[in-house]
Amino acid sequence: MPDPNLTPAPDAFDARFADAAERLHLYLRVRTGQALRVHEDSLDLVQEAYVAARGAFAGFEDRGDGAFVRWLCRVAENCIRARADHHGAQKRRPPAELERVSQLLSQIAAGTIGPATRAERQEQRERLAGALAELPREEREAFVMRHFEGLELDVIAERTGSSATSVRRLLGRASLRLGERLGALEGRS
Repeated sequence: MPDPNLTPAPDAFDARFADAAERLHLYLRVRTGQALRVHEDSLDLVQEAYVAARGAFAGFEDRGDGAFVRWLCRVAENCIRARADHHGAQKRRPPAELERVSQLLSQIAAGTIGPATRAERQEQRERLAGALAELPREEREAFVMRHFEGLELDVIAERTGSSATSVRRLLGRASLRLGERLGALEGRS
């Protein structure tokens, strides 16, 4: 149990946080890895750390110079871990819409199309998958978000941390490369 003589008053939190905010922001920029930066902005993490720290401030024990900043960095580190875990879980768990698409594809595969048509469609899917796999990662991800997930340019831009113009260019390059690759594959058939 914290010593009441060492626990600062809650109204002191904002003043202390304001003094430490720039240092915390720098800490978060340095500590946030590239994979998390794709999903999270360091200023958003500062806000999340503020909310978490404000809620836990009653448990803070002031043990001298730098204690608040050290404590705040521990709170921020927990925020980073929570956000990384969240995004990692999203990668492992397919969105509900993808599950519905998988179910629909299973129903179609079990449907009334003949074996020749099924084989031709499977071959087309294989060629497309191969051509997509050969795209640079950024182009492939943008193409999949746009044409498979049906996301708008601004949503893709937000997810990738790019501008809508950059996404439009990525999609153009991806479409061009896919067209060239699929055309080359058709020529071989």
